[in-house]
Amino acid sequence: MIIENANDYKECFKEDDVYVFAIGYEHRSYYLLDYLLEHFPLARKLVLVLNDYKNYPHVVEKIHQLEKTNVSFSLVDYLDSSTVNEKIQKALSEAIEKDDPVTVHIDYSSMPRSWYCNLPITLKQILRVEDRAFFWYSEGKYPDTHEEYPSAGIDSFSLFAGKPSLQIDNNRIHIIALGYDIIRTQAILSITDPGYFVACLAYDPQRIGFLESLKEVNAPILGRSAMTLALHVNDFEFMVSKMCETANELLPSGDG
Repeated sequence: MIIENANDYKECFKEDDVYVFAIGYEHRSYYLLDYLLEHFPLARKLVLVLNDYKNYPHVVEKIHQLEKTNVSFSLVDYLDSSTVNEKIQKALSEAIEKDDPVTVHIDYSSMPRSWYCNLPITLKQILRVEDRAFFWYSEGKYPDTHEEYPSAGIDSFSLFAGKPSLQIDNNRIHIIALGYDIIRTQAILSITDPGYFVACLAYDPQRIGFLESLKEVNAPILGRSAMTLALHVNDFEFMVSKMCETANELLPSGDG
């Protein structure tokens, strides 16, 4: 698997490609879908709609628009990642039977983590060497100050991958991604209880003061970390490379 940056979706979208969208409670969840419907209305698309959409009037309006234009979609539960995985596999398998090669675009802007974190594994099992996959993320508008960010709480995380180590005497080393929800981060650390950990801060370099604000909020955690990585969100290729490099460097010292 080769990972490369792709910055301009308008240059990458094509009529013959396959598209996967997830419509959630945020306006950004259908930003790319609207662009596709305007420029490539006949493109093959799998539209997944979170089944609580009726709680959000703007999403209800969007669903009514899709129904009027005969765009088919599937209602799915937030926690039902297995069904989502099956639907994506089916859509790609049908495309592969017809086309050679296949390009798939996945808009994961509003996908739950349990969905998109498993997708690279799924795609690796289905796609061939000549096929390509794009992952797209539409950034939302968020508060400028960290005081306005809510906490997800200590019960709002779950294990979706991994296995116990067979080396009981080794240190356990974790790479922890930090955000504004320090309560959840502290809860994760208290439960996983790593021997030591690497703190990872990902930020947009064009947002002035954002990195400094992250450091301020997470000062207690940064003081406990063995190492800190500051990465740019607009350079995903380097982010993955750096984290893999860090994990490989630490592997002789323990298990991740």
